[in-house]
Amino acid sequence: MDQKSRIHTPAEKNVTFPVEGREDGHGYLKKSEGAKFGVIVIQEWWGLNQNMVTMTDLFASKGYHAIAPDIYRGKVAQDMEQAGHLLNGLYWEGAVKDIAGASRFLQSLGCKKVGVTGFCMGGALAIAAISAFPDLIHASAPFYGVPDLNTFSLANIKGAIRGHFGETDAYKGFSAPEDGKRLEDEGAKHGKDVKVKIWPGAGHAFMNVDRPDAYNADVATKALDEVAEFFNATFSE
Repeated sequence: MDQKSRIHTPAEKNVTFPVEGREDGHGYLKKSEGAKFGVIVIQEWWGLNQNMVTMTDLFASKGYHAIAPDIYRGKVAQDMEQAGHLLNGLYWEGAVKDIAGASRFLQSLGCKKVGVTGFCMGGALAIAAISAFPDLIHASAPFYGVPDLNTFSLANIKGAIRGHFGETDAYKGFSAPEDGKRLEDEGAKHGKDVKVKIWPGAGHAFMNVDRPDAYNADVATKALDEVAEFFNATFSE
C-alpha cells in the first residue's frame, strides 16, 4: 500500500467501548504487555486511517496501551475538500465524549492514568479533551492544533499540557507558531502547567510519515521521544 493510499484507507477497527450519552464508540487498540498507563491517539482531519494505526502502534511500542478512537465514526476523507467538510461538520462535544469513553476503556484494562495526543484536528481535540474531562485525561501532548479556548477553557485543566508546533507552519489562527505561543500564554494566565515547543525547520504535519511533502523524520523521532518522556514523568507523579 503506497503512502497516499494509507492516508485514505480506513483503519481496521478492533475494539468497541461505551460512550456516555452517545452510541458506543469504535477504534483501533494496540496493547503493550504489562502496561500500567494508556495513551489515546487522535486522528488528523483525514479520519481514522492506516497512518493512525502506525502512530498508535508507535505509542504502544513505548510501553502503553494505546487506542485511536474513530472520531468521524466510520468516515475517512478521500481528498482535502472532503477532509475540510468533515472537520467543519465535527460535533466537538460528541468527539470529546468519545475520547472520555476511550479513557474509561483504557482504565478498565488496568491503566492507572491516561494521556492524550493528537495531530492537527486531533491536536486541538487533545486540548479540548483535557479541558472537558480533567479527571479522565491526566496529560495532553497536542501537535499543531489549538481549539476554541473560550469553549474549552484551560482554567478547567488539572494535568499538564506539552504542545508541539512547527516553526514554518502557516495555518495562522490554528497551528502556526503564534498559536502555540497563544496556548502557552493562556495556560500561564490561568496558572496551569502548559508549555509549548516550536520545532525549528518543521512545518504543519511534520509527524505524518505518509506525507513526504511534510514529514520531518528527525524532528518526528525527537518529538515522539519527548512526548513519551513527558507522559512517563507525569504518570509517575
